[in-house]
Amino acid sequence: MQAEDFQTIIRDDDKVRAALSQMDLSKEQISQIARSALSARAEYLEGIDPKNAPGQKAYMAGVRQLRLELLPGGWKSARYNNIEMVVNHELGLMLGFQNVDMACQASSPRAISERGPGTRDLVARSYETDLFQSEVLPTNVYQSGDRPVIWFVCVAATTDSLQVEVSRPKPFDGDQFDGFFDRIYVLDEKLDTPAAAPTDTEGLDDIEINISKKANGDS
Repeated sequence: MQAEDFQTIIRDDDKVRAALSQMDLSKEQISQIARSALSARAEYLEGIDPKNAPGQKAYMAGVRQLRLELLPGGWKSARYNNIEMVVNHELGLMLGFQNVDMACQASSPRAISERGPGTRDLVARSYETDLFQSEVLPTNVYQSGDRPVIWFVCVAATTDSLQVEVSRPKPFDGDQFDGFFDRIYVLDEKLDTPAAAPTDTEGLDDIEINISKKANGDS
């Protein structure tokens, strides 16, 4: 059976808002993160900027807006193996930004750039302790010392659409996500103004550089 067979998809607006609320998130916050990444991607000047500029700009703007939206609410900046995240220790959640090829579709999102050992290790570490008592959006199961559950804001910006979901990846072995446990469909809309198409590299996230890490990956 394929990885996509083992996943929960939340797409009804009321249920989406309720699920995000459990994670101390709102649909408006996630939509703003996606739109900020879209705007940054659209600044690409073809033939002038480097080829990977759209992905770089979208990633940087996505991480920036992620933190602008969430840090005032009690989330904290975090970094693990050069992967920029935010973490909520009370909820036991860690959230990152990811450019993907598509979202809110039957097929699971695939990262635009290949995922390296940093992302593989980050995702796998969530499952080194038994955090879950239910399969979907567990609450009140995080305890001090447990590792946060990893989620990503997955944003797909094509020339004519903007799609975003908040999804919890399964542990994987290769250089690409291998399905998601939970997917929350947040936004799927057509664009009036075309955006720069995704590129095959973001150039920034999941760069492997040997640096010392603080406890729990917090920066």
